[in-house]
Amino acid sequence: MWNWVLQHASVVQAVIALVTAGVWIAYLHVFVESLRRQRRSEILITMGGERGLGGRVLISNLGLEPIYVLDILLGRSTESAEDLVSVIDKTEGGASGSARGATLQRPLKSGEHIDIGTIDDLLDRAAWGPRRDRSDGDLSRIEITVAAVTAAASGIVAARRAFAVQHRDGQLILRPQTLYAEQIRGREGRRRIENQLAARL
Repeated sequence: MWNWVLQHASVVQAVIALVTAGVWIAYLHVFVESLRRQRRSEILITMGGERGLGGRVLISNLGLEPIYVLDILLGRSTESAEDLVSVIDKTEGGASGSARGATLQRPLKSGEHIDIGTIDDLLDRAAWGPRRDRSDGDLSRIEITVAAVTAAASGIVAARRAFAVQHRDGQLILRPQTLYAEQIRGREGRRRIENQLAARL
């Protein structure tokens, strides 16, 4: 066997070099994937308490990097129309006196969360303006989109979660349509949200 090895030493060395390179490539892939996972944002959107208008909406940062909440968009759908409104600024009573009392724009460290108000609060903010055209009677779907920025990514990071609206005995019941918030990581999806935010400047 040793004679065979000596006779084919160049082949054996080439095979060993290829195996070593394969091992290093595998380690590099694992390292890069681990680094990307650590830098990847993960925004959670949940509703606590009751499933009606009094349910409170929580935004949590489950990523390892801090984020800065830039905007929160509320999408309202009916049988005949859809609209998308920013609800980042508080319009309910007492929402003044300080930046924290007037807006929900703020940094969130890893593991932190923010209570953005009840569904009722969000619908009130969405209807804020000269017309105050809040109409809950024909709502069929509500979608909450959180747009944020982080030092770990160029451009925005975002997540959204949709809730189906059911009407029972004159009350609204919200049912989440997904188990978790959908993370918007694709370039096209992030660009669409950036355009929506730019249109509101």
